[in-house]
Amino acid sequence: MGKRVTIQDVADRAGVSITTVSRYVNGRYESMSETTRERIRAVIEELGYRPNALAQGLKASRTKSIAAVVVNMSYPFCVGFLRSLSLILTQSGYHLIVSETGGDAAIERDVVQSLLAQRVEAMVLQTGGENGDLLAATAEQMPVVLVDRAFAIAGTHTIATNNREASREMALHLFDRGYRHVVYVTEDEAGIPTRVERLHGYEDACVARKANATVIHVNRQNVGTMERAARAVREMAEAYKGEPIAVYTANGLIMMQLYRLLRQLPLAVPGKLGMATFDEPDWAQLVDPTLTCVRQPVEEMGAEAGRLLLARVHGGEAASEEPAAVAQIILPSRIVPGGSTL
Repeated sequence: MGKRVTIQDVADRAGVSITTVSRYVNGRYESMSETTRERIRAVIEELGYRPNALAQGLKASRTKSIAAVVVNMSYPFCVGFLRSLSLILTQSGYHLIVSETGGDAAIERDVVQSLLAQRVEAMVLQTGGENGDLLAATAEQMPVVLVDRAFAIAGTHTIATNNREASREMALHLFDRGYRHVVYVTEDEAGIPTRVERLHGYEDACVARKANATVIHVNRQNVGTMERAARAVREMAEAYKGEPIAVYTANGLIMMQLYRLLRQLPLAVPGKLGMATFDEPDWAQLVDPTLTCVRQPVEEMGAEAGRLLLARVHGGEAASEEPAAVAQIILPSRIVPGGSTL
């Protein structure tokens, strides 16, 4: 059996976007030239493309399933979010299909196309942002909610937290606790909104306190980068002759890998070395001293996503008639002080 022809195949052969093919399939020819329509028609006939029932607007048969696509199901954020989302959906008689992408754009595209074929009724995604065309086309067929990472993709809704503001508040908290130098440790931003916003929030705080920004980039898959980050902190402590230093990580996964290395430094915590992170990992209250964190409204985000998806699914055809605008719901995070910075 040959490989199934996808909407992406048609778009590539016809030299148009996935969104344009989707509009053609659904008979939405506004602003589409006769030449484009004929080209798409010819390619569909040539390739033998058969749109799935959902792409054709068939609503009679409901699958009662909603999909969640996340980067890594083991991430603390994803665990709490999925649990809360599932609870809301289950109470309304829907079941949740969960897939992960590992942050790989090609895998994300394959997963989304597979879920379309399974005729899920809605999707919530923690996307890397590289499949905007496919997600915009998908949003024409069903409710699509982006979570955590706020990419501007037409027709979708976004549920996120106030990353920049919360990151600024955390860095200011550290300066106000007497740490003369605050070091920010992050992964490569790679255009991911959460990373960019948290970095900018830290930089905002440095400007406000007239302090030099010190940013160290690490790779969580490369232990050597973590060791270099810890060495850099030690060298800074020596150069600053014992002035208090705080290390603030962009997420809890970085802190988890960096924590042991930092505690091995000859610096008293919290006196000479403060430690804080965006995220509240489940071990934050188990270590001594407890860890200062930015607590994201993870459960609230999951519940809000569930309510939004159900409202739009129950809206039936009306959901697809909405303007192709991006709507954002921003839920605030808050600082949870711990012994690591007191």
